[in-house]
Amino acid sequence: MGSCIAGTSYTLLKFGVGSSFRCRPFSAYSIAGFNERFHSSHRGKAMPENCGNCGATITTGSAFKLANLRRDELWVRFANFINSADYSDLCGQCGDLPISEAHNRIDELIADRVSFVREHITDFPMFTISWLPANVEIRYKTMITANVTVGTGLFNEFSQGFSDFLGCVNTQSGMSAKVNQGEANARSILVSKALAVGANCVVGVDIDYGVTNNNSATINMQGTAAHVKNMSSLLHEAELERAQAIHDAYARIDQLRQWRAGDIPA
Repeated sequence: MGSCIAGTSYTLLKFGVGSSFRCRPFSAYSIAGFNERFHSSHRGKAMPENCGNCGATITTGSAFKLANLRRDELWVRFANFINSADYSDLCGQCGDLPISEAHNRIDELIADRVSFVREHITDFPMFTISWLPANVEIRYKTMITANVTVGTGLFNEFSQGFSDFLGCVNTQSGMSAKVNQGEANARSILVSKALAVGANCVVGVDIDYGVTNNNSATINMQGTAAHVKNMSSLLHEAELERAQAIHDAYARIDQLRQWRAGDIPA
């Protein structure tokens, strides 16, 4: 409706003949009255909260405004613990960066320990014998297996046959390199399974080789995961230290993965 003159009566045809209203002056008094009625109607209701870290308004959003939710207390503790920070609160606007930094930090630490285990995988005690001296305190866990398939190819077979004819084998390339890599992969799988069940060695290790119909080589490795209490009776001091380093690295990986999942100390 257009503007009106204060004190003038108007007829509203929309609501029927005879319906009329009187225009009231729009003054500071009416504005004050509106404000008073607005605050009275909202008195006692919870007003929008603000983030304790950045001061942004916490809101579920609307059709014209993006949501800004408060981060769960678990993620606040996670960011504080990993980043050595002291956030009292985090929201969608200020919480993404510290939480992302904490995840990246843990991922880097996990990758470093995984790389260490892979580089020192041969330091994990593996024995082909199944009989150990009587003074060894051993507890058997379970049988573990690893099966790896590697491709060979016509060129690899030709180069391998030529090398055999000359009486030399290049272990850095060709089929020999692939088989050696397959053995390393199978050993890594076996060690991972042994560590997962709480073993500190594998006894009775056996390796079998085979060829599939498509000329792929297979490496099958199996053994019994076991835990030896007095490992010093089987290994020299230097070997024992290297083996312990593998166990410490694996335990660190497990701990970091638990932290990344949100299971952090209180």
